Amino acid sequence: MVRFFSTKISIAVFAFPALIAFTVFVIYPLIPEVVISFQKHNGFRSDGFVGLANYYEVLSSKSFGKSGLNTLIVVLMSTVLALPLSLALALLLGSQGQGTRRLFKAFGMFPAILSVTVIAQMWLAIYEPEWGLLNSVFKAIGLEDWGREWLTDRGTVIYSIAVAFLWQYIGLNTLLFYTGLKSIPQTYYEAALIDGAGPVKSAIRITIPLMQDVIKFVLVISILGSMGMFAHVEVMTRGGPGYWSRTIVYELYYRAFMSSDFGAGSAVAVLFVIGCLVVTLLLNRFVARERLEF
Repeated sequence: MVRFFSTKISIAVFAFPALIAFTVFVIYPLIPEVVISFQKHNGFRSDGFVGLANYYEVLSSKSFGKSGLNTLIVVLMSTVLALPLSLALALLLGSQGQGTRRLFKAFGMFPAILSVTVIAQMWLAIYEPEWGLLNSVFKAIGLEDWGREWLTDRGTVIYSIAVAFLWQYIGLNTLLFYTGLKSIPQTYYEAALIDGAGPVKSAIRITIPLMQDVIKFVLVISILGSMGMFAHVEVMTRGGPGYWSRTIVYELYYRAFMSSDFGAGSAVAVLFVIGCLVVTLLLNRFVARERLEF
C-alpha cells in the first residue's frame, strides 16, 4: 500500500478528478471564446471568419490601451501601497492587546463582505464635489483649491476608483497577514530580543522571511483581483468620462454587451486570460521560490 501511494500511477489516479473538473469548468468554456474571437459575432450569430482582425482592432484602439494602463495602475497601487500597508497593520495588530485584536477581527472583514454596490455608493458620496466628505474636509482646513470633481476629472478618476477598491480589501489582507504572523514560533522573537534586535529588525529578519508563503498567496490574489476590477467601475463611473476609467474587464464588457461586438469582446477576453497566466507564472517563478521550514 505504501509503495502504491508513492508511484506515479497513484498520483495520476488522485489528480484525475481535479483534472476533469478543471477541464470542464475552466478549459472547455475558453474554447468557444477563442473561436468567437476569430469571427464577426453579435452574440447571436456569426457573420463569418475574420482571422486576426478583431485582435488587430482591439490592440490598435485607444480605449484598450487606456484600459490596459488603468489596470496596470490599479495593480501597482495594490502591490506598492495597499499590500505594504496591510502588512504594516498586521505587524501593528500583533503588538496590540487582546481587546484590540478581537475588535479588529470583528470589524476588519466587514468592508470585504459588504456588497460592492454599497461600497461604491459610499465612496460616490465621499467624492461628491459639492457636499462630499473629501472636498468638505479640504474646505474646512483651508485647502479648498485641492478639491475637485474626482470622478469626472481624467487625471484623478482611475486613482479615485482604485482607492475605493483597495480600501474594501485592506482589512481582509491584514487578517491574512496576521494569521501568518501568529504561525511563527515566539521563540525566534525571544532569541532576537536577547540579541538586542528591536521590532523593526525582527520584522525584517524574522517575520517577513518566515511569512513568504502567506505574502506570496496574498500577492497573487491581490494582483489577479486588481486585474479583474469591474464592479466598482460600473457603479461609480460606467467607464467614464469617455473611456478614461475603463479597465481590461470593463473594456471586455463594453465591447461585448454594450456594443454587441462579441468578436472583439472575446479577443479582449483571450488577451486577458493570457495576461493572467503570464503574471501567475512570473509570480510562481520569482516570488518565494525556496520554502523556509520552522
